[in-house]
Amino acid sequence: MNYPIDKIIIIQRYFRKYIHQRYIPIAKSCNQTKEWRKKQEWYNNGKSNECEKYQIKLLEKIIGRELDKTNERINIETHVMSDKRNPMINADGFEWTENFDGKIKRNDKIVRFNLKMVCDNGGAQTRTLREVYHFIQCQLEYILQNNSTNEYFVNVLDGGTSHKNMDKFIYLLNKEQYINIKKYLFIGDLHDFQIKSNFFI
Repeated sequence: MNYPIDKIIIIQRYFRKYIHQRYIPIAKSCNQTKEWRKKQEWYNNGKSNECEKYQIKLLEKIIGRELDKTNERINIETHVMSDKRNPMINADGFEWTENFDGKIKRNDKIVRFNLKMVCDNGGAQTRTLREVYHFIQCQLEYILQNNSTNEYFVNVLDGGTSHKNMDKFIYLLNKEQYINIKKYLFIGDLHDFQIKSNFFI
């Protein structure tokens, strides 16, 4: 079937205009240095949770809705998901991951979000990313155990130090046991997530 060229051009113009309106300028993680962060209007001193608030604000613009709060965590031994507000009051507190920073339910999908911004270099930052690595590994094991096809995990790792260590996370995703399920999990910065968000949302 042949379509009139003028109508095709009109449709293309409308589509480009729609994409442009939705596009949000977001710095790539490779450019998010310690100095870059200090220059941001939203940054205070790093002790007010402002990095996470900045990420949530942009994330909610991308997905077009607010995140639901959640206390869900994964047990690192059994890979069971449970709602635990304060696991440290129990003896098995160290066997639970951190909680997710938010989740959404859309149609038949459940999407859980983990947000980090690591810009500095040092031992504390390395430990943070190592914990994130183990958290993501628990997510992958949870998917395997539950054989779930409607649950997704989005791990937003912003900051220059996250970018420098992305090879470790790619290594994890490409392990043989995760090859067939890694499509249910995102690892990257907000800039990349904006491009790929339609698959997860």
